[in-house]
Amino acid sequence: MSTFQHSVYLDPEKCKGCINCIKHCPTGAIRVRGRKAHIIKEFCIDCGECVRVCPHHAKKTRYDGLETLQNYAYTVALPAPSFYAQFNNITDTNIILSALLKLGFNDVLEVAAAAEIVSELSRQYIANHPNGKPFISTACPSVTRLIRVRFPALLERLLPILPPVELAARVAARRAMQKTGLKREEIGIFFISPCPAKVTYVQDPLCIEKSEIDRVLAVKKVYTALLPLMNADDAEKDLKIAGKIGISWGYSGGEVAGLLTDSYIAVDGIDNAIGVLEDLEDNKIHGLDFIEIDACTGGCVGG
Repeated sequence: MSTFQHSVYLDPEKCKGCINCIKHCPTGAIRVRGRKAHIIKEFCIDCGECVRVCPHHAKKTRYDGLETLQNYAYTVALPAPSFYAQFNNITDTNIILSALLKLGFNDVLEVAAAAEIVSELSRQYIANHPNGKPFISTACPSVTRLIRVRFPALLERLLPILPPVELAARVAARRAMQKTGLKREEIGIFFISPCPAKVTYVQDPLCIEKSEIDRVLAVKKVYTALLPLMNADDAEKDLKIAGKIGISWGYSGGEVAGLLTDSYIAVDGIDNAIGVLEDLEDNKIHGLDFIEIDACTGGCVGG
C-alpha cells in the first residue's frame, strides 16, 4: 500500500502564495492556505511542473548527495540514458563512464543497456498478449502515478515489465555481490536521475515491494563534478555496452523505436499525456499495440 512518499516539497519561506503552481498542476494537488501553497500528497505525481513554473523557487526536489558514497564499501553508478545528452561533442560515452569511476564509483552500469533488454521483453510480451492492447509504457513514473490518481480504469493497460532502471539496479547489485563477496547492504546502487519522479519511485515503487536502488543523485550535481574529470586520452575503452536503441530511450519516441513496430503513438509533455489518456479512457484510440507517454517535454532529456 502506498505511503505517498514524495521528492517534491515546498520551502514555505520562499512561497508568496502566487497560485502559479496551482494553475499548472496536472492533478490539482496544490492548494493555497494562509497565503502559502500546500501539496496534497495523495494527488501529487512528482512531475516537477510546479518546480518549473514557480517564479520564487519555492518548490524544490530531494536528492541524495555525492557524500553518501562513503556509506558503502562498494558503489555502482547507473547513468540514465538522458545523462549523455548533457555533454556536448562527446562521441564516445566511455569518456563519461570513465569519469564516473574517477569520481569515486567502483563500477558503472548503463541503464541504456537494460533498456535494450526491456525493449526485447516488451516486444515478446505484446506479441503474446494481443487482447491487452494497447499497452502503456511504465518507464515514466510520473505517468504511472498519473494513471493511478486520475485514470485508474487504465491500470490494466500498464505494461507489466520492470522499467529499465530497476532491471539495471538488480543486475548491478547481483554483479557486485558476485565480484566482491560483499553483503547486499554493503553495496550502494546509485541512479543518476534527471527527474524527481524517479526519486519518488525509489522510495515508493508501487509496482514492486522494494527497489534495488539505494540512492538517487541529481544529474546537475554529477554533471558539474564530472566535467574536470573527463579526458579522452585516459578513458577506459570497454565500459560502454549500450547501443543506440538503449540511449535513444532518453528522448521522446526512443522507447517505441526499440519495439520495432509502426503500431504506436508517442507523446511527451504532461498536457499531451493527459489528453491521450482521456482519449484512451473514452475508447477513442483503436488499433495500436503500444503507447509511450513521457511527462516531460522532449522525454527524459527535458527533465
